[in-house]
Amino acid sequence: MANRNLTNFSGGINDKASKLLLKDTECEAIINYNLDSVGNLTKRNGYDVFASQPVAAKRILGLYQYTNTSVPAETTQVMVINNSGDTQSVIYYNNSSTWSTSKTNDTALTTVTNFNRVRFATFLDYLFRVNGTDVISTSVNVNGSTWGTTNAPGTITPSFVTVFQDRVYVARNGVAAASRLYFSSLPSAGSITWTTASDFVDINPDDGDQITALENNGNRLLIFKNRSLYRWTFGQVEPDRLIGIGTPSQETVKTNLDLGITFFANEYGAYAYSGGRPKLISRKIQPWFDAITASNLDMMCAESDNDHYYLYLGDSLTVDGRAYTNVMAVYTISLAAWTIYTVNTPIRFMNKLILSSSEDIYFGSSNGRTYQWNSGTADDSGGAAGATAANIAGEILTKEMALNFPYSTDINWIDIISQQRVAASLSYDVDRKDIWKQLGNLNDRFTSFKVGSIPAKTLRLRITDNSQNISIIEGINIEHTPNKQR
Repeated sequence: MANRNLTNFSGGINDKASKLLLKDTECEAIINYNLDSVGNLTKRNGYDVFASQPVAAKRILGLYQYTNTSVPAETTQVMVINNSGDTQSVIYYNNSSTWSTSKTNDTALTTVTNFNRVRFATFLDYLFRVNGTDVISTSVNVNGSTWGTTNAPGTITPSFVTVFQDRVYVARNGVAAASRLYFSSLPSAGSITWTTASDFVDINPDDGDQITALENNGNRLLIFKNRSLYRWTFGQVEPDRLIGIGTPSQETVKTNLDLGITFFANEYGAYAYSGGRPKLISRKIQPWFDAITASNLDMMCAESDNDHYYLYLGDSLTVDGRAYTNVMAVYTISLAAWTIYTVNTPIRFMNKLILSSSEDIYFGSSNGRTYQWNSGTADDSGGAAGATAANIAGEILTKEMALNFPYSTDINWIDIISQQRVAASLSYDVDRKDIWKQLGNLNDRFTSFKVGSIPAKTLRLRITDNSQNISIIEGINIEHTPNKQR
């Protein structure tokens, strides 16, 4: 008798290497399980409906946490969506879990691209709004629906905005100034000014590309184009591009300031920048990026927390001949490992919001709703009208285990160590024949399945759980009898 144990799954998915080269810590597929309990695989949490639905069947165009340090009563969350007739874009604020109107006369954004979404920044307690179409608007009284142009330039319509080293920066004033970065004055007496005729820099304007994102990563202002990345400190942009890779979407760019890492992504992969040259971090799940189509690029968005980079890849991807819906790639920073989530609701905009002193990730969808991420055990839960809690379909596909190669072996028992396994079940496939045989449900902490001396050279196991329960898979053991002949 011999035993083969797998008790550490912290390597996540490896969908790029030869199946026989996977480490014992890696799996061929991990769908809707996370790596947060190191070594275990834990089915992910769901998400709850957040606040009201002011308009049905419309794409969320922006989501932001506004904090006014001078007048805390003005602190709130803001969300942007077109009105029902697509005649105006409307800014809402959170009024006791009801989205109430704050600004109703922005231009409607009907064909959504990276250059005409709604982004915000806060400086001197003013909320700055850019959308690539209208001139910049500002407010210190979002709850009171008071908007104007104080501290804003009055003649440009930029797509991107950020704050760096005590100045406000905006970029891309339409196609004619697609590589132009504008900057404000330093504050004086609580105000800033703009001289847009001279206070700008053109970022390599002859490269046939355009600015696609701005990000303050703590030490530098990062300026992204589709195929390049530049760094800026005031008065000087480094003349040579840092890398020949950029991003098509501002919403993929997220910085973990505690770790000093800026993440970004494009159709070729996900990258991490912490000074020096950005590093490709997504090689092990490259087939998922290869499945991204042009239509996915305007859907890609992301957010990060203390140990994850959550990257939404698109509404429909086909990987290894299998179709997946509403796909998110999740990078666990401390383990440098990936899993894949499939969610019940398309994601269009992600951001961190602060409610009741707790900072959590929220997202907006294409249905006029907003949601709190990582909450509850089902998707679309929360009890709002029209929201039906959906099961989370988890799946684990182990590496292909060569148990006695090149000789065969007789598989006798398969043991699974698990917790909270109410709806989890096990099947197996020998010699990669893709003929899966069901063994049954996991019904105990140590569930043993007598296989019955099945001859095999290799073995794969699949654990599935399509339910509103959180199953935890801790380990696997295969008891087998090695043979001495082929």
